[in-house]
Amino acid sequence: MQHGFWTGRSGLVVPAIIIALGFFLIYGINQMEVGDEDTLFGPKAFPWIAAVACFVVGALLAVQVIRSPEVPEAMLQEDGSIRAGSHSNWPAALGALGSFVGFALILETVGWIIAAALVFWGLTVSLGNRRYALNLLIGLAMSSIMQLVFSGLLGLNLPSGVMGG
Repeated sequence: MQHGFWTGRSGLVVPAIIIALGFFLIYGINQMEVGDEDTLFGPKAFPWIAAVACFVVGALLAVQVIRSPEVPEAMLQEDGSIRAGSHSNWPAALGALGSFVGFALILETVGWIIAAALVFWGLTVSLGNRRYALNLLIGLAMSSIMQLVFSGLLGLNLPSGVMGG
């Protein structure tokens, strides 16, 4: 079974996107104008932690994909060769993309807690989970916790939307 280097390594797209996100975060950090940077956890702390995490996770994922390329069973024929015309799960990809676009469109209007809960719910549904109510409750809990962390620990206000009064 002879294949090229890229066979089973299309997963390298994900680490590339994660590393690009890390560079985007660093660019954003450098563009931030903050008054007082004497505190340990100022406005730039969390973005730096996220950027470093992007680089670490992206590198680890890239190493894993390079060391252990995986060809899905559906792509293999009985003789071990790769089947032509394999497909992607476009409904799931479009559902995830739609969730993020919807999040960006409604964030200022409905606020962080509701928008983040809805994007979590949309992602879980597009990836195949059918526990609609439980997913929404988990999304609400996670977005509420993030709101508390950002406002309480970091002193940063996320958009409050309709909940801000």
